[in-house]
Amino acid sequence: MKRWMQRGAAFGLALLMTAGAAGASASDALGWEIHTGRVPLSQGTELGKNIFWSDTYSDLRTEHYITYAPNENVTPTVAYGSKVLTRATLTSMAQGLESQGKRVVSGINGDFYVLATGAPVGLLVTDGVLRSTQPYNVSWAIGFRADGTAFIGTPNVSVAAVLGGQVYSVSGGVNKVRKPSASDGSGGLTLLTSDFASTTQNTEAGVDVILSPAADPVTGQVPQLKIGSQLTCTVEQVLESTGATAIPEGKLVLTLNGKDKAELLAALRALQAGDTVTLSATSPDSRWDSVTQAVGGMYKLVTGGVVESGLNAEQTARSAVGIRADGSLVFYTVDGKQSGYSVGATLTQCAKRLVELGCVEAVCLDGGGSTTLGVTYPDQSGMQVITSPSDGTQRANSNAIFLTTELAPTGELASYYVTPADSMVLSGATLNLTATGVDSHFYAMTGASVGWSVTSGGGAVDDSGVFTAGSESGFVQVTASDGRASGSAYITAVATPDAISLTREDTGDKVEALNLDPGEQVDLKASAVYKKMALVSQDANYTWTADPAVGSVDANGVFTAGQVTASGDLTVSAGGRTVTVPISVAGHVNTLEDCEGDLYAFAATETASFASESDLNYVRYGRKSLRLDYDAAGGAASLTGVLSIPAGERYLGVWVYGDGSGNTLLATITDQSLQSRQLLLTALDFTGWKHVSAALPEGAVAVSALDVIYGGGEGKQTGTLWLDQFTVSNEEMHDTTPPALTLTVSGTAVSARVTDDVDRSIPQKNLSLTYDGERLGFTWNESTGTLSAALPAADAGYHRVSVSAADASGNLSRASADVLPAGERTQVFTDMGGHWADAYAAFLYDAGVTNGVSAADGSLLYQPDKNITRAEFFALTARWLGLDLSQYAGVELPFADSAELPEWALNEVKAMYALGIVNGALENGVLKVNALSTISRAEAMTILGRTQAKGYAQAELTFDDAALVPSWAADYVKSLAGQGVVSGYNNRIRPNDPLTRGEVAKLLYSMR
Repeated sequence: MKRWMQRGAAFGLALLMTAGAAGASASDALGWEIHTGRVPLSQGTELGKNIFWSDTYSDLRTEHYITYAPNENVTPTVAYGSKVLTRATLTSMAQGLESQGKRVVSGINGDFYVLATGAPVGLLVTDGVLRSTQPYNVSWAIGFRADGTAFIGTPNVSVAAVLGGQVYSVSGGVNKVRKPSASDGSGGLTLLTSDFASTTQNTEAGVDVILSPAADPVTGQVPQLKIGSQLTCTVEQVLESTGATAIPEGKLVLTLNGKDKAELLAALRALQAGDTVTLSATSPDSRWDSVTQAVGGMYKLVTGGVVESGLNAEQTARSAVGIRADGSLVFYTVDGKQSGYSVGATLTQCAKRLVELGCVEAVCLDGGGSTTLGVTYPDQSGMQVITSPSDGTQRANSNAIFLTTELAPTGELASYYVTPADSMVLSGATLNLTATGVDSHFYAMTGASVGWSVTSGGGAVDDSGVFTAGSESGFVQVTASDGRASGSAYITAVATPDAISLTREDTGDKVEALNLDPGEQVDLKASAVYKKMALVSQDANYTWTADPAVGSVDANGVFTAGQVTASGDLTVSAGGRTVTVPISVAGHVNTLEDCEGDLYAFAATETASFASESDLNYVRYGRKSLRLDYDAAGGAASLTGVLSIPAGERYLGVWVYGDGSGNTLLATITDQSLQSRQLLLTALDFTGWKHVSAALPEGAVAVSALDVIYGGGEGKQTGTLWLDQFTVSNEEMHDTTPPALTLTVSGTAVSARVTDDVDRSIPQKNLSLTYDGERLGFTWNESTGTLSAALPAADAGYHRVSVSAADASGNLSRASADVLPAGERTQVFTDMGGHWADAYAAFLYDAGVTNGVSAADGSLLYQPDKNITRAEFFALTARWLGLDLSQYAGVELPFADSAELPEWALNEVKAMYALGIVNGALENGVLKVNALSTISRAEAMTILGRTQAKGYAQAELTFDDAALVPSWAADYVKSLAGQGVVSGYNNRIRPNDPLTRGEVAKLLYSMR
């Protein structure tokens, strides 16, 4: 006892690591030892931890093990679930022992088990009672005596039953799932106790004999079956069962399959209630007679200090038990299949490692996801798992081996437990240490005031236990002492880490680049690793530098962006290692009002009115704009309203369609004090669209009015303006570049990536996903700019998937992909076989846009090379748009030749005219629609361009005949070319050629 009370500085976790400068000790089994520790847990019991670096795998191996010197106060205890077949986690089994008043010093998973049933593969003994025998082909087990000593051997326990004076072998074993007798000697007569399960688990007919053990005539206690003893029982019932039979608590069942040997079945059926059956369990090795606890081990690992040959070579997590020459034990685990933490070991490596730890005999336990080890630290009241199960969570296993004690607290201070116990730190870092008093039975208690000192290695520690690592790599021992009792922490300082990384303090997200607004501030955290292990550090341990052009950074990693657009680098370094992060400082744009809704933010006055404009000639972005009609005869006209300005915005922007009046457009801005001032937006000395902006006053909270100031002289006092896409920004900027968009379709999975050169993210409301023009739901990750969705299953038709995106400035982009038919498709039009437009015409047919032309033989023709008339084109386009034509039946057409419109196209043309898509053409002062004339390619592209929202990028026309594109069609042709809808033939666009029906099909398909 005294030697444990005097453990002093030996108590605590000793961490020894190479830290680059010192030479590492090596394990032939597992690699270079770079981190190690020890924690005494109870009398004769200590936790060991080691981390190795494997050159073979360029990765870590992490082992935990318990060394145990047998003693009367801490003893091995084997446990299992509520029944032998009931699997349980190590934690739940420990809690069961703790509920019995035991302190669980440590625990390790036990034997292999049958996955289908949960039955242990090998021997199981608890409290001296035989709970389960080993099968015929598993021979190894470890047995524990009452004094804690152990041995490894082959129990070869055989069980016999005496029935009617005849001895029969219970070849099926104890508490094993019943099987018929086999030629190899397995299966046959089986003994089940109430420890097995609630029922016999049998699924076939057989004979079940219910036995009741006879009570001891002296003590009155009912004995249980043990190795090296007999158990006398009385027959209660003989049952011809067809399946599972309930096992009464405290009873036993001798059971045999109904298809088994006739003489065995006859012997069981001959039994009568009240008959005596004697059971015995024996082993040729008498040592097993004295075991109080035992578990099986499938493979022997070490014999006489020599590693066994032919062991399993899988690299995985391992568990084992070894015995040293002095009789002490090692309960061993190495975690596996977790890169960056532990890659595991083969059984041979495990065996070699146990030999390195001094073991002369060893047997393996279950491994892989079953490997689990837990301990109760001196300052805790319950066991906690300290390994990292490769399944991610604890696996429910068949059984486990614990070391338990019933020692009670003494209140006699013996040492201090210094935490944190397992630390690796970057040179210069600080670590807050705490000393907890521990009594002579290893229970936490209140200690005295301690002093702190660095007893070996570099660095310093203050009076409150704050340790500061020195500038050199090395091992440091820090001791807490009250003059009578002491304890130490062993810390490793690393001067040169392997790598440095950055994260954001507010979100924890990894930082590989920063895109910031002018003046934006972000708090960064630096971290360092050595051999994939994190080092304790603080931001002040690193050197922070930033290019002055992009901003400044303080010693604690708080970066403040500059006030103007710029790019540069942030550099963080420590110990000769550096990480560099590119930084881009750029203004942002936020939409204030896109004018696509009901314009509820505006209010008319006596001098100004407003309306929603849908004539695309007066729309800059989207499909609508704000029309402002004003009368400034009194010197000024005002349209009131409230457009709220987010905090921090510095500029107001808006697109204005000027009227050339010579007047002036201003905006009234309200600030936080409800004071107003006017901003000059632009002089109205232009016609057409122009983007204007003005700096907002400090504290601006709303645009409260738009004001037109009469310019005097011969200027116009009344007029009409159009305004679109009101924005605010934190820097004076003008964004006309659409988002970048990529689309991928694989089977029924759709994914898209959307990025923008100004907007850091695109809100979901600015995105759409369509399938043949119909909207589909999708998932949008705004932080990563990724869209995902599932399409309907492929069928016999052609389909078109499109994603559209709009940025805060109104710029639009679109990407499309084809979905081909599943299998062969029946030809719709008999004149389209092999034609380049076949798929496009079939798509329009499936969509109900075209029905083709009936041939004399009753077949359908599409006539792809025939020039299309204007009426046919208008009708196809109206159906392609999916318009409700009944809503337009009452529209009056202004065309002088309206009577020439075919009946089948009348409502379609009315709809297209009402929507401003078809305007007609003046011929000698007369407006005509020319329904029966062919339509040129430029005219068709203009019509299709008018069906789209404004805002798509316009590509420069590089076609050889680009000069032939009429000026009235140029913007629409450029937009369709920018979207890839129009690509030309042999670098010619042929704008004035007639459009064929096949070309129409391709255009309409491409715009889906």
